[in-house]
Amino acid sequence: MNDTLQIFKQKIYEEELSKTETYWIDQIEFKVEESDLIISVNSEFVKSSIEKKVFDKILEVVKNISGLSDCIFELDPTKKTSSLQSQETVPSENKTFLIADVDEGPNYDISVFDDLLIGSSNNLAVTAAKNVVQNPGTRFNPLFIHGQPGVGKTHLLKKMEESSGSSYYIDSESFLESYVSGIKNQSIDLFKNKIRSVDILLIDDIQFFMGKKGVSEELFHTINYFLNNNKAVVLVSDQKPQNLLGFPERLISRILNGLVTDIEQPDKKMFRDFLLKVNHQNENTLLTDSNIEELIGVEVSSFRDINGIVNSLIINKQTGVSNSEYINGLIKSSSNNNLVALTPEYLFDYVSNIHQVDKKLIASKNRSYEVGLARHLLVALLRKHTDLSLSQIGIYLGNRSHSTVLSYLNKAKSSPVVLKEVNSFDNKLNMVEAS
Repeated sequence: MNDTLQIFKQKIYEEELSKTETYWIDQIEFKVEESDLIISVNSEFVKSSIEKKVFDKILEVVKNISGLSDCIFELDPTKKTSSLQSQETVPSENKTFLIADVDEGPNYDISVFDDLLIGSSNNLAVTAAKNVVQNPGTRFNPLFIHGQPGVGKTHLLKKMEESSGSSYYIDSESFLESYVSGIKNQSIDLFKNKIRSVDILLIDDIQFFMGKKGVSEELFHTINYFLNNNKAVVLVSDQKPQNLLGFPERLISRILNGLVTDIEQPDKKMFRDFLLKVNHQNENTLLTDSNIEELIGVEVSSFRDINGIVNSLIINKQTGVSNSEYINGLIKSSSNNNLVALTPEYLFDYVSNIHQVDKKLIASKNRSYEVGLARHLLVALLRKHTDLSLSQIGIYLGNRSHSTVLSYLNKAKSSPVVLKEVNSFDNKLNMVEAS
């Protein structure tokens, strides 16, 4: 089995490993028991990182070596890792590589960003992200990135995680679930230690913390910890910091003290570059030059729109359907496109205009009949056309409670006047979509 282990170690370091992958490989003590390769690490965090970053390559090597059948993780908290622990068993020609690229080299691989489409809409955000990866905690801290859904915010966070040897990505739902579970099971310190053990913490969609006092406070203390320990925090939201209603003022102050930047919808150059890239991947048979020039005239608001267009083009090609008719229809549809984003602000303005009631009055404690109708209509539309929870809707209505908003919603459902106005709004929306 020692021979098998020696062969495995030689083969794994013959793989084309990035600096990040090499870093995580060097956190492992490899062993062979019976026909299984044992991957021994000293923490759940290291195990999770290895699973995300290099496990596929390890498994591929295992499959190609006779005598090995499976990979099994082993947790050993007493084990000490060393970036050079593998030198005793790795061939001499690889020792220099390890010393130069891991022990003395940077703990990041900035080339990971090379395949990003960069334009005027995201150049500042990408530049800031690279700076954070290269020098965590020294500049742009915290880094706050905002923008509409689908413009590439999460994709940029994932690139930062991939490029850094000491980073952790977590979305708002996982953060909230871990926090609540930690409180419930009296294991909150485990959660804190996990997210604070890295140099760069990446938190996605923090707008979903609106109205959740406990988790907002935990986020504030987490940011403070990273700032005080020269570590970096990157936050992403679809709202500007000033619009994060219900967040502690001191948390917003911390955010504004760093760098706030946005990512806008893809520009025409990025759209063209994306089409050229996909066309090249399809051996330049998917689109003609004239097709590409026609398509970049179509209004797109996000990469989700672009991916949808590309997927349709690929399906047409696979089924033998001409793309010309689809492109012409797309151009015609785009020229007539008057759709609006159904944001809370838009719905608030709509209700205010329909009922001729000031927005401040709708959010006040005024109980007059007309103000009440406007308030109930707004709650019904916010609940139907946004992802806001009842507690978050309550924040928009002057910090009203979950139960109060639920009462408004029940009244809206039983009011013929409100139901008629909701149907009228939906009919107008359908007419715009059909035009």
